[in-house]
Amino acid sequence: MSSIESSTTIDIVNVTKCYLGKQAISDVSTSFSMGTLNLLIGKNGSGKSTLIKCIMGTLRFQGEIIRKKTAIGYAPEDYVMPYYMSVRDFLESIGKIRDVESKRLKQEIDDHLNFFDMKSYEHRSFGALSNGMRQKVNLIQAFLNRPKTILLDEPLHGLDEESQKKVLKLVKSRLKDCLIIVSTHYPEHFKTRNKRVYQMIDGRLFIEQA
Repeated sequence: MSSIESSTTIDIVNVTKCYLGKQAISDVSTSFSMGTLNLLIGKNGSGKSTLIKCIMGTLRFQGEIIRKKTAIGYAPEDYVMPYYMSVRDFLESIGKIRDVESKRLKQEIDDHLNFFDMKSYEHRSFGALSNGMRQKVNLIQAFLNRPKTILLDEPLHGLDEESQKKVLKLVKSRLKDCLIIVSTHYPEHFKTRNKRVYQMIDGRLFIEQA
């Protein structure tokens, strides 16, 4: 691993985001680092998802977010999927947008579908899938092309216990090579020594555990 990759960070400097005059994020400053599982916890509406969207650049905000221009894998809490598309067609379209070489893309899709026991559903449309299966596809698309930064918003939502364990295994396997931020209501499920827990309360960020 190069020194550039190993020092990958996201620096957040005095970030504030307002909706209709109300502060969803209030003057947040922190740094997220590669090699550590960064967990965002807090009640619904505390600002976790808003902060992730600011990092993604999908929301305007006051302040500054500094990050390297590397590929980002993002699994939002509610992914709006085209119900008419099949699982494989959707994943292939995502891979092509990210310029993944076709042979490598096929292998990555096959590997992830097998990992999540989804291979037999690859030609089914999203309209025929359960919420748990859609969530698996949401997570798979985030990991395609091995991005150096991965943002997961409530990744365990809708998954059974066995699938949750698979997500945790996948996240832990990427920690050494990726900067990973996970928003979750279940921090106790993410058992690893290399983690830092950040709690959001009414738009403010507090480091709970270093």
